[in-house]
Amino acid sequence: MPKRNESRRQAQNDAVELRNRLEETEETLRAIRQYMVDAFVVTRENGVQVVTLSEADFPYRMMVESMNEGAVTVISDGTIFYCNPRFAEMVHQEPQKLIGVRFVDLLPLEQRHDFLVMLRDAGREGLRGEYCLQAPNGICVPVQLSFFQLRANDANGIAVIATDITERRQAEEKIRTLASELAIAEQEERHRISQVLHDDLQQRLFAIRAQLSFLMESIGPMDKVTELQMSVDQIQSWLSEAIKITRDLSVDISPSVLHGEGIAEAMHWLGARMKEQHGLELELDAKDDFPHMPDHVRVTLFQAVRELLFNVVKHSGILHAVVTLEQVDGKCQLTVSDSGSGFDVHATMNDPQTHGLLVVQDRLKLMGGTIYVDSKPGDGTQIKIEIPIKDAAM
Repeated sequence: MPKRNESRRQAQNDAVELRNRLEETEETLRAIRQYMVDAFVVTRENGVQVVTLSEADFPYRMMVESMNEGAVTVISDGTIFYCNPRFAEMVHQEPQKLIGVRFVDLLPLEQRHDFLVMLRDAGREGLRGEYCLQAPNGICVPVQLSFFQLRANDANGIAVIATDITERRQAEEKIRTLASELAIAEQEERHRISQVLHDDLQQRLFAIRAQLSFLMESIGPMDKVTELQMSVDQIQSWLSEAIKITRDLSVDISPSVLHGEGIAEAMHWLGARMKEQHGLELELDAKDDFPHMPDHVRVTLFQAVRELLFNVVKHSGILHAVVTLEQVDGKCQLTVSDSGSGFDVHATMNDPQTHGLLVVQDRLKLMGGTIYVDSKPGDGTQIKIEIPIKDAAM
């Protein structure tokens, strides 16, 4: 019985000691967070070490605490052991509640793998990427995260600087909206000009040619009108050429196939058109048609591919190209490739005379798209266009 009482007292004493240690640890952490201590002792594998919070560091600490960017320090597995007030404000939480939280838990599921890769590679060089910080209330704050490796003796960590890019995103969205409205207005104007060429100018040219035919029939086959006959025949020949030019111009300015749905049918039509006009053999591999693609995106893609195919005809030295259309990683991906003469990408993309390719690049950028050019002299060319699926298949 005495032994049992002694064991009970020992257990009670141990519990009291553990409780005291826990309270002491919590008080120490509170003091460190509020900068109420200048040093503390930690136990490492190589023994006990005193970590100082020197007065020399105080100005830098104050700068980090008051900066407009969020600042976070994490260990290698992504656990937060420091964050400044601005970062806590971004995620609508108190700074002390973020200590010990895994940074990846503040991101959407689809962004977590990319973040962990960035975190793993941050030791080699400074990296940056765009992410979304999720607050408990569901609000997403778009940020650019910059990763930097920190080294202090044997204590390593990773600094993450979060810059709020909400205003930049809003400006980009406004530019993208304006670009879409401009593309729509341009296509409407193209359609209007096409209608004028088809319904007005072509009809007038047809009428002139028909009237000349009636005039020659009324004069009759007399010897004295032989010279007149030759002149009228020449005029009719010119009129036929003018009619063909206006017809082709009307079709090229605003192809009727663009008023349908999807993009594959438009690519088939473009291939037939390039074969008829330039002898270019186009091989089309359409794995996806994107039937709900907005008109302005469809028109932009069509015009981009047409410009790239013109470049094949003019510069590649061959008359064969391959166009692939597919959905990759949530994006509409369209690739134009040829096995022709190729070119120096750096020199070409930095040459102001490269008007067509640079215009394609600028138009796609305004639509939220990207163009990748892969080519070498004598080794063919592959140009890949990507547009986020939310824009390409809404």
